[in-house]
Amino acid sequence: MNKPYWGLWSLLFVALVFFAVMSLLPDDMRIGGQEIKTPSLAQDIKEHVTDSVPQKADTLDADGRLPNGRHPKGWRAPVDTTAKTILFIGDSMLEGLAPRLAAYCDKSGHKLIEVIWYSSSTLCWGKTARLTELIRTYHPNYIMVCLGANELYVPDIKRVRRPHLKKMLAEIGDIPYLWIGPPNWVEDTGINDLLAQEVDEGCFYLSANDHFDRSRDGAHPTRASAQKWMDRVIKWMGSNAAYPIKLNPPTQVTSRASRIVIYQPPV
Repeated sequence: MNKPYWGLWSLLFVALVFFAVMSLLPDDMRIGGQEIKTPSLAQDIKEHVTDSVPQKADTLDADGRLPNGRHPKGWRAPVDTTAKTILFIGDSMLEGLAPRLAAYCDKSGHKLIEVIWYSSSTLCWGKTARLTELIRTYHPNYIMVCLGANELYVPDIKRVRRPHLKKMLAEIGDIPYLWIGPPNWVEDTGINDLLAQEVDEGCFYLSANDHFDRSRDGAHPTRASAQKWMDRVIKWMGSNAAYPIKLNPPTQVTSRASRIVIYQPPV
């Protein structure tokens, strides 16, 4: 070995001996009245290994929820093939959506309860006990909601509507559900962002970017476009919904819900 390398190896050997000796010393020692903190080689190694190992993920509860009550991204329950009582609530958009969903329900053995509250919003539902009353009356084991079209223009919406949205979600509780976002015809002031923030992972279908053929009012999709909208929602549910259910393709275009409840616009 060349002589220049002896010096380098000597320095490395001295350093190794120094750290080995320091690791055997107590963590705290005093020299000349001064307290000296000595490093623990074993502790340093342990801390390094601990920092390098990925930490265990948050424990999920029986429903697959995180401690904050929400599902982790990508979580999905197994497809539920049992017959359901589906409560479908919302505004006038249900006029186009519900008949197509009813056809799927007929084909799949589900019972559909359609509840249209004209001109309603999260504010209307959140300020009343109507959703709780409907759940108590019809005992649904799946809920679908289509709301937000009457809230596209609301200023400061995240502040003023968040409490009402939270109340609705609390009323739904542990019942599997899906929220269908509004079919935007203008850029909204934040309703879709609010829904995406508060609705459970895998329980919100964003409709705002879909294409729609509009009726004369420029807002509501035509009946044919609404039927395609429902088809897109159901296709999305098959691979993205947190709570997928059996929804077989129907042989007929539309059908009628088992029960239809209509509420007039709020005053």
